[in-house]
This record gives sequence, C-alpha cells and structure tokens, in this order.
Amino acid sequence: MSKKRVVILGGGIGGLSAAHELAGTFEVHVYEAGPALGGKARSQFKAGTGARPRRDLPGEHGFRFFPAFYKHVIDTMARTPRPGGGSVSDNLVGCTEMAIAERDRGPQVLPRRRPESIGDFFRIVDAVESFFAGSDVTAGDIARFGSKMLAFMCSCDERRLGEHERMSFWDFVEGPRYSRRFQAYVNSSRFMVAMDAQRGSARTIAAKALQILLDFQRPAGANDRVLNGPTTLQWLDPWEQHLRSQGVEFHLGKPLIDFELDGERIRAARVEGVPAAVSADYFVLALPLERAGACIDEAMMAADPSLGRLRGALDMTSWMSGAQFYLRRDVPICKGHVAYADSPWALSSISQAQFWAPAGGPFGERYGDGQVNGVLSVDVCVWDQPGRFTRKTAAECMSAEEVLTEVWRQLQDSLNGTGLVLRDEDLADWRLDDNIEFGPNGARNHTPLLVHPPGSWFRRPRAETRIKNLVLASDYVQTTTDLATMEGANEAARMAANVIFAREGLATRAALFPIEERTGPLVKIAKRLDAQAWELGQEPLVDFSQPAELTLEEAKAEQNQLEARLRQAAARSELSS
Repeated sequence: MSKKRVVILGGGIGGLSAAHELAGTFEVHVYEAGPALGGKARSQFKAGTGARPRRDLPGEHGFRFFPAFYKHVIDTMARTPRPGGGSVSDNLVGCTEMAIAERDRGPQVLPRRRPESIGDFFRIVDAVESFFAGSDVTAGDIARFGSKMLAFMCSCDERRLGEHERMSFWDFVEGPRYSRRFQAYVNSSRFMVAMDAQRGSARTIAAKALQILLDFQRPAGANDRVLNGPTTLQWLDPWEQHLRSQGVEFHLGKPLIDFELDGERIRAARVEGVPAAVSADYFVLALPLERAGACIDEAMMAADPSLGRLRGALDMTSWMSGAQFYLRRDVPICKGHVAYADSPWALSSISQAQFWAPAGGPFGERYGDGQVNGVLSVDVCVWDQPGRFTRKTAAECMSAEEVLTEVWRQLQDSLNGTGLVLRDEDLADWRLDDNIEFGPNGARNHTPLLVHPPGSWFRRPRAETRIKNLVLASDYVQTTTDLATMEGANEAARMAANVIFAREGLATRAALFPIEERTGPLVKIAKRLDAQAWELGQEPLVDFSQPAELTLEEAKAEQNQLEARLRQAAARSELSS
C-alpha cells in the first residue's frame, strides 16, 4: 500500500522535528522558503573570510544553549546519528559558570554550585541566595525575590493561569521595590531565559526562573549546555542527512503563498516556484508567527477562529538578534554565559572557542584566515532603547556597522571595569544577524521573537485545528514548554504529529515530556491546598504581598513556617488515610 502524503510548510526546527516523527510512516515533503534548512537556528557564515582549507567565519542568529529542562529537542538529537559514530546529542558540552558584568565592576563569575538534595521541600529562598553567591546582590533583594518565588512555587496551576498569566513578571515580583542593581538583574536576558521581565507574563517567566533554580541541583555542566561547534555543522547537517535517509524529500527556495480550503479540509497549498498546487493528505504549518499569519485567509478563520489569532499577532513579538565579534586572541570571560545587567541593549554573550576546541582543534586552524582565534557571540535583546554611546536606539541605526560599534563599546564598558579584558586591537572582524535589514528608516527585523506578554497564552492556538487535515508545529503553539524556543517548537511538532497519528487510527505516538517541577512532595501538598483555596475564591496559600522591608532571616523564617505547616498537613493526611 502506498503511504499517505504529509506536506510540511517550513524547514525550521518545528518542521524538521515534525518530519523526524512522521518519516517512515508517511511520505513526507518539506517545503522551505530559504536556500537552507534550520530557520533561525541555521548558522550564518561570513562569506569570503575563510582561507582554504579553513571555513568562513561562523555566525549565528543568536547563540544556541540547552538548559537542563530541555527534553524534547535533546531526545530528537539523541535519535539523530552523528557522522563517525554516536548521536548529535554527543556534541553538547556543559557550561560550569555564568557571570554578570556591570559598568565599573567588570565580570563577576558565579560558579555553578550543587547544593544539598531537595528532599521533601525545595527551599527556594536558600536556592536564590546560593544562585547570587559571590555577587553584590543585597540580602534584602534576595529575601524579597526568594519570597516571591516561594509564593509562585506553591501556587496551583489554576492560579498561575488565571492570575499570574494576566500580569507581568515585573509586577508579580514588585520590581520597583528592589535596588537599581537588582532591577537590572531581574531584567537581565540570560537570567530570565531571553525574556523581558516587564513585557513577559509572570506565569511564563516565573516558571522558567524556577526551572533554572532547580537546575542547580544537577552536577556542574549538566544544567546548561552548548554545542561544540556551529549549529549547522554539529546538528542541522547531520539531521538533514538522517531525514533524507528516512525518505524525507526537501524542496528549498519554495515559500508558501496560501492554502486552498474545501469545506473542512485543505485541498492544496499554493507554493511559489511550483507550477501546480501542492496536494497532500495532511498539511503541517511550521512557519514562524510573522509568516504563518500571512497565509491564513478569511475562509480558514471561519473554519477555525483560533487561526485568526495568528494574524496581527506581531504585538506579541520583539527583537532578539545575534552579533559575533571575531578576536585575534581568545577571550574566555567565563566558562559559560555572561549577562550584561546594566547594558541599555540588554546584551548577553558567550566565548565560544573554548567549547569548540575539543571538536577538531583550535578555532584559528579551522575558521577564517588564521588570524582569528576566538569569537564572542552576543545576543542583542533590546532594540527600542537609546544606546550608551549613541542617542539612537538599535532599530534607528542606519547600518550593521553602527549597531556593532555601539555593542562593542557597551561590551568594553562592562567588561573593562576592573581591568583591560577586551581591547580594540583584539577585534579582527564582526558581523550582525543576516535577518536584520537596513533602509532609509533604520533597521527591519525579518525574524522577530515571541515574547509571551501577559494574556498571550489565551491568544495562542493549539497544535490541533478544526480543519481536519491541518496541524500547527511552531513555537507559538500552546505547549508545556511555554517558551519561544527550539524546545517549544519541537514539542509542538510532536503534538502535531500525534494529531495525525490519532486521526489515522494509528497507535504510534511521538513521546512527550511535560516539564516537571521536582520541588518535593510537600510542595505538591501546598499546590493542592492552594487549588482548594482558588476554587473557593480565597487568598493564596502564600501571600504575594510583602512588607516594605523584609530581611533574609524573616524570609527564611517564613519559608520554615510554611514547611512546618505542610508537614502537619501531610501527617493529618496520612492519619486520615
């Protein structure tokens, strides 16, 4: 019997993940608008910079990192063979440090510590204290933030969705009540997993902050990982090769125009560069938010009103783009990521060469002209605020060089506070994300990022649609990951594949790994008690509000009292059973 045909529109992480799950069971075709696969994850090599046998200097839309709570994408990597043996998940290496860099202070390295076992109750105030050990964060700021995270940790899922989803993280933690330094830390893109505390929902950001704190229970190097080379070489190329071996057919340079709807089904897709309409038994829409909405027409919205949310949804996006600074000498600031807490453009960086050397020798022997020995990869996360050395915002700059000059100076200003870390003579070359285009009115970003503003969960569609042969596989889909990341796109793709399997009556299912908060059995009791309070319209188990001044000793005492109450509740429950 011939296999049923699935057409996937979009060859980014969502589309490739869907192809991975569906290959073998179905005839799978992937249509990608660009000349290569991978979407925002694809490496961007700077043409003409490599002297044979070296490759051109490698760049990225933004550096890739894989926190410990990533499960779906790691599972896919583990099922993707690596040339020479093993799987591409073997190309992940651990970061053992992180750092916070500030003007006039330079980088403060925060080693990844492994505290005591969680036991019955995750002592989150202590975890926050441990997280900031070695920094200049005040005890009062640690106390307030730790108490807020304690309240969130003990909140039931219903309260998180009904209350926390509707407010910003900044409002939830009462941002204005912290010191200016800690306000900068809360807004730091690395600490908050590339999210804006003032624009992102409390539910999304607090859940990820909790995961980061829980990840400290893992051995150093297992809680934050990066690839040991450019994303395309270490992951995407082997992935494409594997999918082709499984029968997946790729059609590059073929962007989706729109769909032809016939009642409750998609009859065909119109694709640029393909003379005849593309027919299939199932269609997987795996385009990013800004492109998916443009392909949805009135008829499709009438068939499934949730699809209308994809149109005009750019208010849920912001800019985060990468820049690379190629250095004549390697400058490994720390063995992990650096957050520039007081940078006007919310910079974060990683010194990549130190993680790449084991994969094939020194950086200078493999890339460029032999004069480049290191690369500082930077994410620029705020594009609508004036710079420190220019009055323009990043979006108002008229060229990549203008943006890169300001970013370089901001890096130097934060890193050189206590000594000369980054010198002008170190800089050999630079580049900015290819998706940033400049014109008479400044910059335009062709690949904005979903930032999860308050209430956005209710605007995002599910993977399953009311159109019987259309599913969605992108990072804007409602997932347990609830974050615009490779992990979110991969989980959405698995959910989409499972809809197809179910509609075909097949027992096959793509594995799903819902995020677990392993905070101990007493916290489960706390959440159950809070669920009862929520249902009755009562105040939360742990009060969100805090006194004007809260000492660290008072915060820990509050935590201890709560733990004691929960132990009593657990004992009563055991007696009654």
